[in-house]
Amino acid sequence: MPLEPEYRRLPVGIVANGVLTRTVRDTAAFYREAERLWRNHQLPPVGDVTSPVKQRLRIAVVTRSVLREASPEVRQLTLKLAGLLEELGHRVEHVDHPPAPASFVDDFVLYWGFLALAQVRSGRRTFGRTFDPTRLDELTLGLARHTGRNLHRLPLAIMRLRMLRRRSVRFFGTYDVLLTPTVAEATPQVGYLAPTDYQTVLDRLSSWVVFTPVQNVTGVPAISLPLAQSADGMPVGMMLSADTGREALLLELAYELEEARPWARIHAPNIAE
Repeated sequence: MPLEPEYRRLPVGIVANGVLTRTVRDTAAFYREAERLWRNHQLPPVGDVTSPVKQRLRIAVVTRSVLREASPEVRQLTLKLAGLLEELGHRVEHVDHPPAPASFVDDFVLYWGFLALAQVRSGRRTFGRTFDPTRLDELTLGLARHTGRNLHRLPLAIMRLRMLRRRSVRFFGTYDVLLTPTVAEATPQVGYLAPTDYQTVLDRLSSWVVFTPVQNVTGVPAISLPLAQSADGMPVGMMLSADTGREALLLELAYELEEARPWARIHAPNIAE
């Protein structure tokens, strides 16, 4: 399971730092060892997290993003996990929507397109003279076109995205942890996110990946755990996020949930047999 740390936690500032593991123990071990090599002293240490959380937490549950409600199946699975957290003694409160304004989706896509536009226009300086922007995927090219036509809107969009951090601070002043689904729908068929038309793939992404972008913008840590399963047997991720510097808390809560509701261990066949 992936833990995306606070954006200053590791020295390389890419979108998703970390490792993909099968157990909370392995994720915790990675951050313990990473801190031995490099640590941001402006943040509290993650440390050696080896046991479940002891204190009972204030947990907000959100099943509706700025854009849409999670599917009925994913919503019910999320509420079922919220019930488990209550059984474990945590104080759970249902909240209407995440700490983001109605303009968030448009602002996020515009800024995302700015990154794509920078890649299209400066790719040769970054990757060398053999870089050919026409070979980029249609999503990247479409995002670049979108922002290129709307550059005049970008400064205000960036300002609003930066203000989202203030909303996040206020939100986590009330709650220790936010629980949402990782995505709004159960796993789609292979190829669902690979159409050639830019608007189609953007619409599908915008409708499916509706909860994680808030963490991308605010930079707060979040962890996705395979704590649910769809009717057709596919894992459904549940995302826990917390305020800046609280990766250790997320790992401790993940330990508790892993013990309370162990997830299936899916391993590849032994090719030696």
